[in-house]
Amino acid sequence: MGQQKQQGSVLIIALVLLLIATVLSIAGIANMQINEKMAANHKQVLQAFMAAEAGVIQTKAFLDDPANKALWGDDQKTLSALAKINRAMGQQVQWQINSIDFASHPGMAVFVSHGEVSSTGVSREVMVTYKPKAESGNLGAMNIIGGIKIFDTANSNSFQVIGEKDANGNVIGPALATNTEANFDKIVDDITTKNRMDNYVGGVKVVDFDDPFGDPEKMNAFIEAIKAEYYALPLAARGTAPSNMGIPATYDINGLVLTASVPKITYVANSIEFKGQAKGAGILVIEGNLTISGNLFDFDGLVVVRGQTFQMNGGGNRDLLGSIVFANPIKDINTGEWSFGEAQATFVFDINGGGNATFEYNTDALVKAKSLLKKDGVAANMWQIGAEQQSGSASQSSAIMDWTDVTP
Repeated sequence: MGQQKQQGSVLIIALVLLLIATVLSIAGIANMQINEKMAANHKQVLQAFMAAEAGVIQTKAFLDDPANKALWGDDQKTLSALAKINRAMGQQVQWQINSIDFASHPGMAVFVSHGEVSSTGVSREVMVTYKPKAESGNLGAMNIIGGIKIFDTANSNSFQVIGEKDANGNVIGPALATNTEANFDKIVDDITTKNRMDNYVGGVKVVDFDDPFGDPEKMNAFIEAIKAEYYALPLAARGTAPSNMGIPATYDINGLVLTASVPKITYVANSIEFKGQAKGAGILVIEGNLTISGNLFDFDGLVVVRGQTFQMNGGGNRDLLGSIVFANPIKDINTGEWSFGEAQATFVFDINGGGNATFEYNTDALVKAKSLLKKDGVAANMWQIGAEQQSGSASQSSAIMDWTDVTP
């Protein structure tokens, strides 16, 4: 009898142990399933993030491509072009760019890249800021090289600066180019405060200028070479500011040339103020400051202003077809080193009053201006235009900044 009770107890204990083992096994299986689901979900989250990152990389490559330069600044056209790229990454994973904004950070592009595993709907989004590389080569319509003390843009839609255009009329070059981030910030702050960024067609960009404009010593040599050629000309062939600086071209209402320009080299040893009417073409070098207060300024070609200030006051029509460069290369008398002006050679830009003004980059006008220089002379050899210019010399690469997870 006692033995039967012992056997019954063993059976009960065995059953309890079996039950515990079964419960633990079921719990282990459930836990394993949960872990598998968590691992699978984590894998899908990683896949979604990787897809979003792939979208960032592809969009950066797209914006880096010079062939897409004409789309810069147009949100919708850029989105449409990006949508045509193969965005699939296999296993039902893909990316897309939800938005791109060129306006909130002038000179940059802010975009949101969306990565998704379409079979489950798991997705992630990242927002980044794209900063283009410093451009090399062509000047802008307006160029400020050196330190800026004040930048005061025209508070009027009647003032426009237009960058270089391609054969189809698309603007591919900067309207206003400068050589430092500090200048860029000061320029853009003033323009955006007055809500006049649309006046700068082609935008404001930091440029790694090719020689001679990117090197203060070479820039000085370039100016001195032009000066030497000017004084070597017969008196009758020299341009004289402001009334005898050559003759700009005239155009019909469709932009076709009616009369070609007649260029001259004009050198001004001091500061100058253009009053009344001032017309010209070719090369104009001004050692001092430039003030335009007359009712007409019309010039085709290259204008170089070495002084500390540029002011354009009052009404009237002002047109520049070519490029204007503000740069003051100076030599330290103690060290002998060259630099573009800082404290004592700052740049003041002040435009006020009414009237119309258009500064537009034009390769043809610059080529014609260069033809005035002695072939194989110092100035001609230093000045590169268009296809003559160096390529790929910019030291600064494009960059992706401010990476933020914005997954809803």
